Amino acid sequence: MSQLIENFQKSLNKLNPRERVMVVAGTLILLAVVVYLFAWEPLLEKQIALKASIQSKQELHQWMLTSAAEVNSLKGSGRRHDSLNSGAMQSVINRTAKTALPGAVIKRIEKNRQQGVQVWIEQVAFDDMMKWLGSLQQGKGIRVASMVSERINQAGRVNVRLVLKAG
Repeated sequence: MSQLIENFQKSLNKLNPRERVMVVAGTLILLAVVVYLFAWEPLLEKQIALKASIQSKQELHQWMLTSAAEVNSLKGSGRRHDSLNSGAMQSVINRTAKTALPGAVIKRIEKNRQQGVQVWIEQVAFDDMMKWLGSLQQGKGIRVASMVSERINQAGRVNVRLVLKAG
């Protein structure tokens, strides 16, 4: 390294004073440009990117806080549908069907682990049954997994096999 510096000094000494000033000034300018391009500018770009990232993370955090408050308020206001086990579902289905389905004959209600609760209803008014199923889904969180209906001789009445599930 000292050999390189000595060679540079010898080369500078060979130049007249005006040329020396120009070479030293050019070297200093070149050194300043290299430092700016390879050190300072990347740091500035990284700082700008980090500021933008902080801003977006703050916006996301604010949105999460708002959403969490909304979820908590909704959680407190609604009924818990996922807590119905098959026994409770059978009870709810039996109780609501007796009041909502006048003239219908509930033949059987049995639980099936894989499918949910199976219900056989005969001579039910189709419109009443659809209203009842809607109220089960809206009010109790019990939905229809499958339904098979069979028309009978009485107008507007059917025999139905249902599979109902919680959630």
